[in-house]
Amino acid sequence: TEYLLPQNADFCCFNVYLHDQRDFEGYLLRLQNLTGERPLILGEFGMDTMRHSQDEQAEMLGWHIDSVVKCGLAGTIFFTWTDEWFTGGQEITDWAFGIVTRERRPKKAFYMLEEKLGRNDAALPHRSLPKAPFVSVIVCSYNGGPTLASCLDSLGKLNYPEYEVILVDDGSTDDTSYIAAQFPWVRYIHQNNQGLSHARNTGAVAAKGEVFAYTDSDCMVDADWLYYLIGTLVSGDYAGVGGPNITPPAKNWIQACVAAAPGGPSHVLLTDVVAEHIPGCNMAFYSCAFEGIGGFDTEYRKAGDDVDFCWRLQQAGWVISFSPTAIVWHYRRFTLRAFLKQQDGYGEAESLLRFKHLIFFGPTGTAKWRGQIYGTPRFSWFVNRPVIYHGIFGEGFFQSIYPTPQSDVAAYLSSIEWFALTIFLFGLGIFLPALRIVPYLMLGGTLCVALSYMVRASIEPKFDTAGARLLVMFLAFAQPLVRGFSRYFTWLHFKRTPTSVIRAHEHLPERGRFVGGLSRRVFWSDQGRDRHYLLGAIFELLDEEGWRYSTDSGWNEWDIQIYGNFWWSIALQTVTEYHGGGNCLTRVRLRNRFVTTTIIFNLIALSLLIYRQLNISHVDLWFLVPYLLFLVFLWTRARLLKSRVAELVDLAAHRAGLQRVMRKSKSGESMATSQVEVPVNTVDQVSPNLPR
Repeated sequence: TEYLLPQNADFCCFNVYLHDQRDFEGYLLRLQNLTGERPLILGEFGMDTMRHSQDEQAEMLGWHIDSVVKCGLAGTIFFTWTDEWFTGGQEITDWAFGIVTRERRPKKAFYMLEEKLGRNDAALPHRSLPKAPFVSVIVCSYNGGPTLASCLDSLGKLNYPEYEVILVDDGSTDDTSYIAAQFPWVRYIHQNNQGLSHARNTGAVAAKGEVFAYTDSDCMVDADWLYYLIGTLVSGDYAGVGGPNITPPAKNWIQACVAAAPGGPSHVLLTDVVAEHIPGCNMAFYSCAFEGIGGFDTEYRKAGDDVDFCWRLQQAGWVISFSPTAIVWHYRRFTLRAFLKQQDGYGEAESLLRFKHLIFFGPTGTAKWRGQIYGTPRFSWFVNRPVIYHGIFGEGFFQSIYPTPQSDVAAYLSSIEWFALTIFLFGLGIFLPALRIVPYLMLGGTLCVALSYMVRASIEPKFDTAGARLLVMFLAFAQPLVRGFSRYFTWLHFKRTPTSVIRAHEHLPERGRFVGGLSRRVFWSDQGRDRHYLLGAIFELLDEEGWRYSTDSGWNEWDIQIYGNFWWSIALQTVTEYHGGGNCLTRVRLRNRFVTTTIIFNLIALSLLIYRQLNISHVDLWFLVPYLLFLVFLWTRARLLKSRVAELVDLAAHRAGLQRVMRKSKSGESMATSQVEVPVNTVDQVSPNLPR
């Protein structure tokens, strides 16, 4: 009955009859993801002993209990107590689902359940894990005093045999150290403020466990958190595992509104059991997998470290699992300032992630997930209602409720790009009165998105007031703008290589007339040194000198994209021809690429130029000449940047043991001191005058 999922239910109850344990557990995990934060109970489960034996019934009900516990359900109901069963006033005689007969004689299943459950205790017993590795629980905190005590207290009550707790204080200035002293069993490590990723790596270095489990100081873990987390981890060939983070009851109305607003941490699932991303407040990894990819990247000081770690882990061939019942209670931000600061950090993290994982991001810098995002407020327009399939004359089976599909339009209308275009059209409307209505309509669309969040928001009843809903509307309006502004600001700031680096020049070992020109380089090696040696040397130089760059993700046509000045970047592409006996001819191509600021400035300039020419009958040189000078300026900056990168490539080739192929003079002699012999069968389509 999963087709019926009302959103106002306090818990979910399904009747499931599956006689294969593997199929049954797989379906329970699906139901767990469908029900989200609500408890899941099985309303009916059993086996007919007319068509199956009592031994089969007893065996199935036995593994049923184990599966229900393993999948973290809130409970189960066996169908039924006795074979004597009535419906509609009629006795049913062709089914026998009871654990006792009509005469109340116990069946074999009765004795099995009595042994498993006992007579007085109705709680579902924990089954022992097939493997229980020693776990190091690592908590990283920066000024997390208000919630740290409840976090550590919950970690002391875990139902797991062997674990340790490590608290890494990332330079807190509050009472974190005093609170940590109240928990002597916690290993306390203090460091100077170096960021979240560094703190997580510090905890891993000190950890003794086979598994590293991470949570945050603003979280409270469920008593069975490690039990379910590790149970899923050891159930398959997984490198890591994560679980959901659920908001506890809010302490004030602002926190309740923040919980109902978009922008909270969430998990992304590829299947019911395989994750693409798990949030950093609830994740665990084998130490060997952690060390295999080098731990967390310390460039991420505020956020984004978990996303980068998950992507690198998957790119290394590992699989991340998901346990829907390994729950942590995660406090949302207590103040508006803290919430907006969090979104600013998320925007900065998205920009930093884009440098390393360009293929996972769209042109506006937002992440493109392959999986389904769970745990965030679902958006739907306030004018939309779910569609119900009734069937002809209301007699259709499985009369499903179909929620309105997620709208990409809403994401566009609330984006900072849309808002910037709205402001631009407001300014343009000053000169073009016919356009003045357009920005108002665009702003209205943005407000409709925020209004929809306000109407559809699920706010805790005791805080659900008109003021609270207006605050949710404001947060839904401001959140994408704050996050987007931070994303663009960071991208434009970190995307540029420092001017001092670009203005410097390499000390090249040789000079002369070489094949290829400024945009192309051709190198020769008779020792088997191909493009990989060259790329390795280029990476070393880029890092050594402080360049900003991105590398090929497998989907790009370039090997390295080097971010230069405010106007241009360089796409570097390499290819090697193998001529046998260790002879390699490596070609490098350099191409200028526009950056966002170049496109925006040109669009604005062209718009003003066209507008000006439409309103006068002659060519306005006061507009045209400055724009032409601007184009000359762009061309000059592009050429200087390409020349600088070409020098870097030449030096990298020298370090890698490659020699540039030189042209010959008209007299047939080399124009440089070092001669490079290239075999006769080598053909250079770009530069045919190779030495023979």
